[in-house]
Order: sequence, then structure tokens, then C-alpha cells
Amino acid sequence: MATIDIADGGVRVRFSTWERLAVWRDEVVVPPAAIKAVEHVDAPLRRTRGGRAGALISGVLKVGYWGLGTGTRQLVSARRGVPGLRIEVDREVAGLPFDEILVSVPNAAQLAAALAPSNV
Repeated sequence: MATIDIADGGVRVRFSTWERLAVWRDEVVVPPAAIKAVEHVDAPLRRTRGGRAGALISGVLKVGYWGLGTGTRQLVSARRGVPGLRIEVDREVAGLPFDEILVSVPNAAQLAAALAPSNV
């Protein structure tokens, strides 16, 4: 399962060994200036849309890139029964090839509160 750390107002998402195969990277670092919005999501599996490149076990797991063909690319690591954190990213500021990060983490509500615009 991916993990999220907050440092200096920014976010670091680290992927497990097998998740790295689907997302093609070890970690993603989003600087505070690139965070446009943060949201706690109760059912992150339902928040993906569009085409995908990655792993899918229907109703259980989604890991990889979603949103192909929609104009909004998502980096996803979501599991059934685990809440998620959705981070809207400014691509140009972050220098990343996606617009959203959607990650299942048990402490998503606390992370969303810590990353709220008034706290960043």
C-alpha cells in the first residue's frame, strides 16, 4: 500500500514494490505551491474515470494512471474499504504528467485536514 508523508507543507507519496510496476515510479513529490485542492474521499475506487494504464481488480483495487482520453489524468492507488486522499495538482508548477493523485490511506481525513489551504 502507498504511504503519504507531509513535509514543509508538500506531499510525498511512496509506492510499494509491486505498485511501482503499475505507476512506473518509486515516489511522487508535490511541492506546496503545486497543491490546488485536497479532499478526503470515502470511496476512492468510484472516483476514477476514463481509460487506464495500470492494474485493475474490479471493485477491489486500482493502481496506475486513469483518465486517459478525458483531459484530466489521475495517478491512482486505491483499494476497497480504505478511504482516500485526492490531491489536485498544478501540472506546470509540479512538473508532473498528471492532474490528480488519488491514494487510499487509512489516515486520509487527518491528512486532508493537515493539507487544507489554510494550513499549507
